[in-house]
Formats: sequence, C-alpha cells, structure tokens
Amino acid sequence: MIKIYHVPNTRSLRVIWLMEELEEPYEVETLSFPLDDSFRALSPTTSIPAIVDGDIVMGESIAILQYLTGRRLQKSLELKITVGPQPDPAAYAEHLQYLHMGESSLLAPLALLVVTRKRAPGDQQSNFTTELCEQRLTTRMEALEKRFADGRTWITGGDFTIADISIASALAFARLSGLDSLLGPGASAYLDRIEARTAYQRAVGQ
Repeated sequence: MIKIYHVPNTRSLRVIWLMEELEEPYEVETLSFPLDDSFRALSPTTSIPAIVDGDIVMGESIAILQYLTGRRLQKSLELKITVGPQPDPAAYAEHLQYLHMGESSLLAPLALLVVTRKRAPGDQQSNFTTELCEQRLTTRMEALEKRFADGRTWITGGDFTIADISIASALAFARLSGLDSLLGPGASAYLDRIEARTAYQRAVGQ
C-alpha cells in the first residue's frame, strides 16, 4: 500500500486527491512544520509530499502523479485520468504542458508571493519579488482565461486528468491564501467545479 507523507494545505494534497480519484487504498502520515528528524532521514530534501511504495521512496508531487498513474495505467486509462501508453503526440504534449504548468508556472510563484508577503516587514509588503510574482501570475492567469473561453470543462477538454490536479491545486492555494483577485471568471468557475468533486472533498478532509 502506498504511504503518503502529508501536510495539510500543501502539495501533498495532489497525491491524496489522485488516490481518491483512483479509489485506491493508501495510508497517510500527517506531519507538521518543522519536519522532524525521522522524515529528514527518509527525504534528504525534506520536501512534502513524499511517498513510500515498497522499497521505493520518492518526492516531487508532479513526478509522483506520473509515477502513480504509470503504475496503475489500466485503471488510469479507464478513468481517462492520464494519456497513454501511445497517445497522439499533440494530445500528449498538451497534457504534459498543463501538468507541469500547475507547478512551475503557477504554484511556485504563488508560494513565493505568499511567503514573501507574510515574512516581509510591514513597510516592505510590496517589493521587487512580490511585484515580479504578481506580474508573472497575471500573465499566466490571462492565459488560463483564454483557455477556458471556449467553454471547456477541464483543462485539456472534456476529460478530467492529472493535469487538472496540478492546475487546480495551484488555483485552490491562491483562493485559500486570499488571492482570489488573481483568478478570472473562467478560472473561478473551473475551481468551483473542482471543489464539487467528491474525490477532491475527501482529499481536502485528510
């Protein structure tokens, strides 16, 4: 059984959410910051999430999503939650682009923006770092709005995939952090659809 090391309201939500979508059994060990020495021994980078699958230990939430859907490929294909094993190249490229966009282009600058705002002195809440993050996020959110302008339900079209888990978890973090103003109407409606999913609700409840 997969063991997931989890801190609420972090990237580990992605992994739990995927397991709920797959309806696969898993074990959760809930941690809190600062992480203790036993976890540091398991994960030298001390990054959350981490999973243990037999003798395999790995981190990086997007890599874990790809690993778990690859390990459960038939079930993942039946649910249309991933693409493969020999997908159309254009569909595969689109899937990978949005799968990684959720982390590298959305959640990473969002997290930096939130941390900087929280830790900066009161008279430095607006500085070069926050302004740069806001500019980049504005550009990327505008791209998402164009994406949803055709009325699509999910990020790559009519099927919910792990790319949605990646993108939506970043948008949910923005909403949780009081950054709703960054979300346009299309992204907000998309996140509402995400939050109505039973698997998402179960994952958030962990």
